[in-house]
Amino acid sequence: MRNTLVAIFGGLVFLLLLWSYLDAYADLVRSTQDKSVEHLTIEYRALSQYQAELADQVFEDKINQPEVLRLMAAASRTEDPERLADLRAELLDRLGPLYERMRDKGFRQLHFHLPGAISFLRFHRPEKFGDDLWKVRTGIARVNTERVPVSGFEEGRVFNGFRYIFPLYFEGEFVGSVETSYSFRSFLLSHGDRHLGAYRLLVSRDLVVRKVWDDERRHNYMDSVMHPGFVIDWHADLTQLTDVLPMARNWSQSRLAEIGEAVGPRVRRRMNDWQTFSVATRQPEPAVVSFLPIETTTGLKGAYLLRYAAAPQLAEAWSWLWIKVGLTAMLVLLTIGSMIYMNLRESSRAGEREHWLRMLNEAQRIARVGSWRFDVGSNRLSWSDEVYRIFGQEPGSLTPTYERFMEMVHPDDRERVEQAVEGSLQTGNTYQIDHRIVLPDTEIRYVHERGTVERDGSGRPTRMVGTTQDITDRIIASEESRQAATILRTTHEGVVIADESGRILSANPAVEHLLGNDQSELLGRFVDELVFDRDDTTPFNQVREVLRAAGSWEGELWLRRFGDGTNFFPTLASFTSITSDLGDRRFVVMFSDISEAKAREWAMWHKAHHDALTGLANRSLFHERLERALSSSERHGERVGVLYVDLNDFKPINDTYGHDVGDRLLVELARRMETVTRDEDTVSRQGGDEFAVLVARPVNPEAVERVAEKIHEAIESPVQLDELTLNPSASVGLAVYPDSGTTVEELLAAADDSMYRQKQAHKART
Repeated sequence: MRNTLVAIFGGLVFLLLLWSYLDAYADLVRSTQDKSVEHLTIEYRALSQYQAELADQVFEDKINQPEVLRLMAAASRTEDPERLADLRAELLDRLGPLYERMRDKGFRQLHFHLPGAISFLRFHRPEKFGDDLWKVRTGIARVNTERVPVSGFEEGRVFNGFRYIFPLYFEGEFVGSVETSYSFRSFLLSHGDRHLGAYRLLVSRDLVVRKVWDDERRHNYMDSVMHPGFVIDWHADLTQLTDVLPMARNWSQSRLAEIGEAVGPRVRRRMNDWQTFSVATRQPEPAVVSFLPIETTTGLKGAYLLRYAAAPQLAEAWSWLWIKVGLTAMLVLLTIGSMIYMNLRESSRAGEREHWLRMLNEAQRIARVGSWRFDVGSNRLSWSDEVYRIFGQEPGSLTPTYERFMEMVHPDDRERVEQAVEGSLQTGNTYQIDHRIVLPDTEIRYVHERGTVERDGSGRPTRMVGTTQDITDRIIASEESRQAATILRTTHEGVVIADESGRILSANPAVEHLLGNDQSELLGRFVDELVFDRDDTTPFNQVREVLRAAGSWEGELWLRRFGDGTNFFPTLASFTSITSDLGDRRFVVMFSDISEAKAREWAMWHKAHHDALTGLANRSLFHERLERALSSSERHGERVGVLYVDLNDFKPINDTYGHDVGDRLLVELARRMETVTRDEDTVSRQGGDEFAVLVARPVNPEAVERVAEKIHEAIESPVQLDELTLNPSASVGLAVYPDSGTTVEELLAAADDSMYRQKQAHKART
């Protein structure tokens, strides 16, 4: 029996060592994969930042200029083919040199579109224009719909690219859009580490089939053996560009295909979920393939950027692993043989028993379980070393007795313990009981005690043996867990727990109430799906970056609400990163609905910045917007117009017909002034019968005069109030930045002087 135990123990030791070797190798594989995907992510992030900054710079400095915007405005307003051709030629001539410089910076396309996503001018193919891009170019359609800049990866009918699409405005009118795009080759030229890895671009087959012409699809794409749902962009494949982009390693197309066949079954599910990950393989050669999903202009994932990197350290570690396994097996077998031989020697039996006794004591210490024995006839009690330690005593420091043991039991538990021991002695049954003990320093601990009775031939109890285990940590943990569960169940704040990828693992009842979803519907979703990005909140991708770097984030976010028709609501949210006992990373998300607070805040702001009678902007808001308009005009060299409007003979109307009629007249005239001005202009009530109008970005002073004439005509049209017909009139003064002044005070004073002169002329006529 002893030899069998030795053999079993040796086998367990060998298995434990084998597990540690395999775990170390697995850690190396995970570390290599994590570094590889981090390398690719940093490369792509650098490319994205570089491209975005360059595209913004080109747009702001060269394209978003009055001359270019004027041409696009003219093109958007005519359907004459000859006129369009002239405008196209003028635009090509004006920006042709810019396009050549842009190509040196990695740009592939500069493409202007008319409203409705109609192609106007492709600088790389100026002879091709007029095609409707609405259905085939979702990014351009999105700019036309939302009128905001859009960027991201987008497949084309011929080539793929990273698109940066900007809306174009002329005098506040949407006149089309412009697109700058990069090819994947610019990534390889500027950011790809070609000396260490190979790169590929895998595009969703569904997207390519939907959008790419058949001939172009056959020439520009090839099937991927890694995943049937993706195709390889031929023009973005490094194996086809070795004459332009040489590599240190000979990553041939056939070798990459062999690697793809090796890792394909392991990556397809994760690719379907659009995960960011790396996978290592030893066949046909040691390599790591990293997968980075690329976001399209619609905000969804449409392609994967792949990086192949050699990993010779994995092959070396794998070889050393089996060398260590062989050596360990030899050592374990040698050890087992030696121990069996020693067990056969009678002279070593006592030492062997002592050895195992020490191991037992150590095991008891680790498990915090002690053993005891009580001789019923002699009333003698003996403890193992661990029982001494559990009771707060040094081993062997006192002679244990049953009475001394009972003194250490908590007073409130002594009766239960005595009943359990006496009942076991009488019935012979094993007893188990949890109770408290009081240590010499008055600390209270919890123990689990188990005892069984041994009897002689006549059935009388002779001895009790048992164990004592310290269960204090388990009791405390159980109580804390129960309290935490109660808090989560009853709190009004929503609490979501997600894994490292953002997939929701659990949610408390408050989440179901706030989002309108059952927990079963939330589980498996990603936290990203719940967040709705707005201009006045922190973008969620920045939240993720801060969370990864700092471990926590707190601020305002808008979440999606399902089920009751209210789609979005503001929350105060906090994200915290935690690590479980098993080493898994988790994220705890807490949020509370602040819709009512936001509504009160908005109502207070609106009341403070708008006239109570007419609903127009008040003096404070008008001054604030005029300050911003002047700052913007100073940077971009634009004009700003200011009109000062004063109603003629308004006091007699109040005196004759009453203030109620006067108020109704002011409300009607305010509505008319808003009707004849643009959305970007601001009509304000300065007080009484005085109004001021901010004309944003007029082309010239004559444009301000035309607005003044429209307001004058709108005011002087008769007003019918029930049976009463009024014929109001007004004096309208104007000022133009920078001709009339460069500050708010100067412009208002100039407009007021102009209005005063008109008012004097009116009095002279009447």
